[in-house]
Amino acid sequence: MFNDKRWPGIKAFVWQRDGGLCRVCKREGIEAGVNGGYIKSGFACHHVIPFESAKSKAEMERLFLDTNNIILVCKDCHAKIHREMKSHTKDKVAENKRRGAERRASWLDPNYEANQGEGQGSKVDDPSKTPI
Repeated sequence: MFNDKRWPGIKAFVWQRDGGLCRVCKREGIEAGVNGGYIKSGFACHHVIPFESAKSKAEMERLFLDTNNIILVCKDCHAKIHREMKSHTKDKVAENKRRGAERRASWLDPNYEANQGEGQGSKVDDPSKTPI
């Protein structure tokens, strides 16, 4: 999805909207003393609701491109968010890749669901062999 031609414009909008500063540091840093009470520069655009959690292609695209679902965060806050979500553990990364590959296969093959019971669908067990 990061290859979408709209992504650079969305990313630029988020950086400008957030003034190039981490939204988490702005929200929590000064009051809670996170990062020594300093607001750090932005590092990454973070999707508040992970677009990988979408159940349909349309919902995934909506979550990915919705600027209300994207915040600018510094490297430290981004790592902290994902640690708390436990979304970057080895098992979670593998599960996300598997689930994403299956979802994409189901979008490409209208018979995907029906074929799963017969063991002859286009199920993708290896994310590196994703049909997209």
